[in-house]
Amino acid sequence: MQRGHTMVCTRGLAYSAWMLLAAQAASGHHSAIAFNEDAVINVEGTVTRFDFRNPHVYFYMQSTDAAGNAVEWEVESDWTTELRRLGWTEDSLQPGDRITVQAHPARNPQRHYANLIMLQKADGTVLTSWDLRPEAEPPPPASAAGIAGRWLPDRDFPRFFELTAPLANERGQAARQAFDESLNPGAECVPHPIPQRLGNPHVNDIEVFEDRVVITAETESEPRVIYLDGRGHPENPEPTWRGHSIGHWEGDVLVVETVHFAPHRSGNGRGLPSGAQKRLTERYRLSGDGTRLFIDYVLEDPEYLTEPLADTFGWTYAPHMQLIPYSCDREVARRYLEGVTE
Repeated sequence: MQRGHTMVCTRGLAYSAWMLLAAQAASGHHSAIAFNEDAVINVEGTVTRFDFRNPHVYFYMQSTDAAGNAVEWEVESDWTTELRRLGWTEDSLQPGDRITVQAHPARNPQRHYANLIMLQKADGTVLTSWDLRPEAEPPPPASAAGIAGRWLPDRDFPRFFELTAPLANERGQAARQAFDESLNPGAECVPHPIPQRLGNPHVNDIEVFEDRVVITAETESEPRVIYLDGRGHPENPEPTWRGHSIGHWEGDVLVVETVHFAPHRSGNGRGLPSGAQKRLTERYRLSGDGTRLFIDYVLEDPEYLTEPLADTFGWTYAPHMQLIPYSCDREVARRYLEGVTE
């Protein structure tokens, strides 16, 4: 939780204590590249447009600035998969709706652009970009009999970035220094590669067959296939961002080796590339009570890292959750670049 936000009111609106706490709790969920997460603004206005698309939902609203001039605000929120779980739908906002928005403003002071914390409609409905509601009674813990089933990863990808950054070699450090957001593969709807995707808090289904394991993530358009039929890696394949995976069982533990990755501009963290020599070894093991799945991994990428990274991701068994299909809209994915400043 962050402290000491600068509070800026555009229409003299008062903050209640719970709204302030909500802002502090939510402030860390978006990259700080485009937004000032140490500032919070309130804006009141009328919705003019609502785009419920991925990778980020946007809406636009007509408002009035302190000088009485009409201005249009562009407000960014989370993925549709996240927002649906918070009660949003394609019809949550309609042109003409009067709303009050609490958000983090853009770092570029010339742009009326903000990252949503929460909004309130005229009828009292509150919609958030982060789950700020009091926790409901959690479902009773469920136990899986094996690694098959529906799983929710811990939100652990920021720690992955923290671990890889110190391992960047000279070439990796130079790439990080030369990086700007126009080079971000996400702006072209290129998915996060493994292993960093294993720390994205989006639902995954694991299916186990005799000759393969299939992992379907709601953030990807295609499932990942891990071959268990004894084949080796192909000699001259076309590299892909997901690589080629083969596996075997060591008792109840699934061991997976993946190679033939296509180079990715941020494959080892923001601005830290991954290369064609990247190799990933994973071990999928179930906790003793069946409620957790642990993925121990070793990441090797001598082109950009000084040494291998060994760490663990944790997933929670979540059979009660829905896997929501995902698609990425390239035009929407690139919108945030307009708000990025040097």
